[in-house]
Amino acid sequence: MRRYPTPILLLLFVLVFAGGCDRAFSDVGEATIEVVSPDVTVAITEPTITLELEVTSVRDVTRVRSGQNDFSFDNGTKRWVAPMALHKGLNQFIIEAFVDDGPTRLDTVSVFHLTYKLTSPVSPISTFGTGSHTLTPSSEGKSILVGGSFQTGVGAAIDAHVLNPGASHFRPIVAIANWPRSGHTASELPSGRILIVGGAVLGDIQSYEELVAPAEIYDPSTLTFKVVPISGDPIRRMYHTAVIREVGGQFYLVLLGGRGDIRYTPSPLLGIRKDMRTFLLRNDSLIAVSPTVGPFIEPIAGHIQTSLSAGAPWAASRYLVNGLRFGSTETEPSSFIMDFDSPFGIEITQTRPMQQPRIRHASVTIAPGIVAIFGGRAEDPTVVFGSGELFVEEANKYFTLPFSITPRFGLTATRLNNDSILLFGGFDATSGSLSVADFVSLEVQ
Repeated sequence: MRRYPTPILLLLFVLVFAGGCDRAFSDVGEATIEVVSPDVTVAITEPTITLELEVTSVRDVTRVRSGQNDFSFDNGTKRWVAPMALHKGLNQFIIEAFVDDGPTRLDTVSVFHLTYKLTSPVSPISTFGTGSHTLTPSSEGKSILVGGSFQTGVGAAIDAHVLNPGASHFRPIVAIANWPRSGHTASELPSGRILIVGGAVLGDIQSYEELVAPAEIYDPSTLTFKVVPISGDPIRRMYHTAVIREVGGQFYLVLLGGRGDIRYTPSPLLGIRKDMRTFLLRNDSLIAVSPTVGPFIEPIAGHIQTSLSAGAPWAASRYLVNGLRFGSTETEPSSFIMDFDSPFGIEITQTRPMQQPRIRHASVTIAPGIVAIFGGRAEDPTVVFGSGELFVEEANKYFTLPFSITPRFGLTATRLNNDSILLFGGFDATSGSLSVADFVSLEVQ
């Protein structure tokens, strides 16, 4: 892994590829171990499983065990079988396979155990459908909805709504935003206010002029939107991600990727951004502290960037980023961890890919090192996912969630004050907006 020094203002970073074989070269007589049942790529809801293995070798396999638990050989199926008790969260079983007059084989089988509750109310919680909106939880337990559009190619909304704690429906907020926005970000500040950045006046833009460059702050205590002055080149991007970071007692806004202006000078050019920009937030102003088009990272848009730690969002330093990388001729899966507080500077490490690579999905931190991902679509916009995945950092892999949600992309995932997750809005395969909600509760520890 390479590391590059970085000043405190987060100016430089380099994407580092971490790879290699899962297994080392081995003796030709060493056994191979394959899991036949259950499907351990899917999170398990039962507290016990019957683990069935296919163990093969050119020599006779004489014994298979995991710790003190011996597997029995089923002559009918030719599989090695053993019951396994699971605890909530990640279970990693070290499997030993012994062969006659040969080396012992060690392998690790990772199983994730969780329980869940899924509720999909018949009645919509909103009188309107919307997608590419933001739904930001506040410290008071309220969820603030801003912007979005009724279809992917139509104009964005300018109004805002609130879902109060325990309420079953959104209520309109009297104040309206200064600009209509779709594909923007909205980040809660330590003051409880919400910083709204980027987006466009409609969801399917054809020109950089349709991007919304100004920023604004919504104050829930006064029900007002306030314009935020920006020092430096304008913000011209949508379908990006934004995080607030506290560094040395000061607060910074960090923007990553998105669709927007990739050139600025000598003339604007619309494309997929492959940069990160950092702004100092001071006196309700944004002061650019990094270049307009920053150092190279992957060209990504419609991705997620989610904290891997618990606590206040601005105290986080490590984030999971995933989506699709937009190359010059094709797309490919992208998943990496970004560490802002590495002693060697900002450090980016590749992870294993998602089970179903996707964009325009939503995510939420479930526990330290565990991120839940919902919905989204494939590169083909008609392929919309009604599935979810769980990234588990300790195993460095994704597990498919064992239930289905309403298929949608451009949705939001918001943790409510009762720890349930509200999946709201988004678009279906016809690009029509949705007003339905799914409520998900996950227990992973």
